[in-house]
Amino acid sequence: MPVESAAGERRYRFDVRDIVLIALFSAAGGVLSTYVGYLGNLINRLFGVPFGAGQLIAGLHIVWPLLARALVGRFGAGTLTGLTKGAVELFSGGTHGVVILLVSAVEGLFVDLGLGLMRRRSLALTMLAGALASASNVVVFQAIYFSSAAVGFLWVMISLALVSGALFGGYLAWDVERLLVSSRILRPETASRPCPRRVPRWRQAGILALALTFLTGAVYYYIVVYDPFAAKGTAAVSGSVAAAFTFTYHDWQAETVSVRAELFGSVTYVPPTDYTGVPVRLLLARAVPRPGSTSVRVMAGDGYEVRFPLDDLADDPDVILVLERDALRLVAPGYDGAYWVRQVVRIVVE
Repeated sequence: MPVESAAGERRYRFDVRDIVLIALFSAAGGVLSTYVGYLGNLINRLFGVPFGAGQLIAGLHIVWPLLARALVGRFGAGTLTGLTKGAVELFSGGTHGVVILLVSAVEGLFVDLGLGLMRRRSLALTMLAGALASASNVVVFQAIYFSSAAVGFLWVMISLALVSGALFGGYLAWDVERLLVSSRILRPETASRPCPRRVPRWRQAGILALALTFLTGAVYYYIVVYDPFAAKGTAAVSGSVAAAFTFTYHDWQAETVSVRAELFGSVTYVPPTDYTGVPVRLLLARAVPRPGSTSVRVMAGDGYEVRFPLDDLADDPDVILVLERDALRLVAPGYDGAYWVRQVVRIVVE
């Protein structure tokens, strides 16, 4: 639907201001999305599940298309922001691969559809759009990755995503937009639209405190945890070892073995399947753990990690690293599905 400009004339295309806003919000959202995924993994570990509980903060992914749609004021701004945000996340080393383009575009589309239900936006409508957009990512990921997850657990994930999308997506985006506009940092989509009432100081302080905490954590994550330059199909073997090295799957193909394993997870199940990969015990033998070492941490690119007793991995020929879509995955027969780490980037002996 066309939107009237400040002069009262209808415009059908995004202008330079619109494109700049979309680019800014896409860049911020794309870079920080990987960090939000890391926070989600921390929440999963707190609740003792491999995935799902992290949907409590899924709404943080939706803030950016909501802000772009509100400040640009045109149908399509949310979808374009979501798609561009997904591209930024993909090319900055996001762990979901090309699938994130579809996930983010669908999120943006629901933002456009939700805010397009009525001509006049409101807090309730913004929260509804955020809830629907956030829940959509559960549905898309379910269709692609988690087809064997229990139906009841999926509904729990969707419920968490709805609540998070409404609060951390819709409510937060509404307040941030009002703060930006009332502070004259940005203007709304039309010059004739009255400036919203100033956000109360206590809410301004809350927003700024949340932003500062979020950015401080992101700086820590990108400096300490995340390695965007890690080559595909590789993992650093380090820690309390005599010979740290970088494992490259293709250099070890002569050492691969095949195992048949069945995944029993807390919320998912994969029937017996044949896997081919490199035994982890060979990597540990190459690294030579130092005397006194007792455990091994296997870490994913998004910060998820599990811990094994060193003696168990050193003696087990069936725990292997396989290559899936240019990324390493740990196959651990006999262990809970939470130990089958995807996107392995580090193996740390302690």
